[in-house]
Amino acid sequence: MNIRNTLKSILVLLPLMTLPTIVQAATDAGKGDYEEVSYDDLLNELSAKKKNLANGQTSSFDDVRLHAGIGYVNGFTNISAAHSNFNRHANGIQLSLGMDLFSPNWYSEGVFKNYGVTSSGSEEMTLRELDLKIGYTNTLESIWSYSVSTGLSNRFLQFSDSSKNIHVDDTTPSLIVSTGFAAQVHRRLSIGAEISAHTAMVNKTADKNSFDFAFRLSTSL
Repeated sequence: MNIRNTLKSILVLLPLMTLPTIVQAATDAGKGDYEEVSYDDLLNELSAKKKNLANGQTSSFDDVRLHAGIGYVNGFTNISAAHSNFNRHANGIQLSLGMDLFSPNWYSEGVFKNYGVTSSGSEEMTLRELDLKIGYTNTLESIWSYSVSTGLSNRFLQFSDSSKNIHVDDTTPSLIVSTGFAAQVHRRLSIGAEISAHTAMVNKTADKNSFDFAFRLSTSL
């Protein structure tokens, strides 16, 4: 009986006696892998990790370019009024703003044209225009490229001729088709020309058909 109790006591005491040795060994092993880090070093490491994470995140809008331009435009308008058809010429300026459609070849563009007031004898004409287009452009050769586009146009025409008792004040939605070419004279600057044709989408308007020719200076942002 005493021998059995003695063996039990030895088995209980043996792990307890070896525990400090195990703890000390683990502590000594941990000291070899431990490296003291200062507060500034920790901040720098966190900042570097945050920067790397931000650089790794990309967006589909990163490669989208904006385009802006200004131009000089000559327009020829076919007017139907007082049971007659006649053409009138006007010139003005145009402003454009567009963006790539997630491709260097496809783009969307808004163009505002202001022809101002044109007077001749008893006639007076005021014309403004707003175009919204989708287009395609590609390289021809070297610095030269071409473009084709189509969309909708809204034209605001006022025309009067006191000698013939004609008075026109129409807003005309039209279909527009354009084509042109441009030379890339700088990495972000191009000079070109464009011709556009309009066809009225409604019958009850004096502004039937028209076309214009524009010289453009465009830049990429």
